[in-house]
Amino acid sequence: SVLPPMPDVRQEILERHPVLQYARAEIRRADAKVAVERAMVRPQPTLRTDLDITPDVPIYKAGVAIPLPLWNKREGPIAEAIAELRQVQSLANARQLELLAAAESAYGRYEVATQNVAAFEQGLLREAQESVAAAETAYRLGERSILEVLDAQRVLRTVRLDFLNAQFDRQLALIDLDELRAILPGRK
Repeated sequence: SVLPPMPDVRQEILERHPVLQYARAEIRRADAKVAVERAMVRPQPTLRTDLDITPDVPIYKAGVAIPLPLWNKREGPIAEAIAELRQVQSLANARQLELLAAAESAYGRYEVATQNVAAFEQGLLREAQESVAAAETAYRLGERSILEVLDAQRVLRTVRLDFLNAQFDRQLALIDLDELRAILPGRK
């Protein structure tokens, strides 16, 4: 699969990663709490009704209570809500930095592994196979010993193993990027 450029990968992570979506929701919750605490400074009138039943006459009472916050400006709860908002924002920024750093790392690993795979495909495998064929031909003609043939085969196996490791590394980096981009398997 073709991987989009790194700025697009970053944007996808910022928009779609569940951890960042959760962090944004927590920021909105903390921001709403600050707004509620600030609104609580304004007087909150309450309506009160009572009914006293005496043996002769029921007495109905009604009233409105309006607290005047002359001394209580709710500075403590407001400051606590603001501190919680700042803490949530800091955690969200830390998570964002962690995810973007992981994406940079995975993208770099993907690029290096892709270059390694291309180098193997463009010549290293073919050269190792040709070296084995030449060593086997020279051995049949009596120009080389069996040790040289075995050495060429060992080199070919090593090159093949390195090629498979490069393919594995590329796929692993791609899986890490898909996970960071919040892409489900089978949905690109």
